[in-house]
Amino acid sequence: MVINRDTDYAVRCMLFMSGNPEKTFVIGEIAREKLIPESFLAKILQKLAKAGIIRSIRGAKGGFVLIKHPRDITLLDIIEAITGKVVINRCSTEEGRCVLINNCPTFPIWHEIKQMVEERLKHYDFQTLAKKYNNSVTGKPSSGV
Repeated sequence: MVINRDTDYAVRCMLFMSGNPEKTFVIGEIAREKLIPESFLAKILQKLAKAGIIRSIRGAKGGFVLIKHPRDITLLDIIEAITGKVVINRCSTEEGRCVLINNCPTFPIWHEIKQMVEERLKHYDFQTLAKKYNNSVTGKPSSGV
């Protein structure tokens, strides 16, 4: 699993939007604030909308708004929305399973590690992350996640 640039940008975007979850955001505002090229951001927002995390609002007062509350959005949700399922080894995916899986001593290890990574990423929700981020930006002390 690699946290690529798109995923990093998506996390930045979600941190920003989670700081004000009722607000409708425009691409330019997010791009300027989080230093994300608008062309990249447009594609990222489309993926987040397709995943049911945000929705697009058309019109003069349009933009993007969170569908889910930040406490219900995890790092795993964002990673999966942008890059797909977490993969430790190709054989741990349904389409990558090989004929040796039943006699393979490493398959259970890859599967266990995949589950551990997924569980850990589910632990971090954007309500908590946004509070921690906003406190670090304002200089207020924050508790650890």
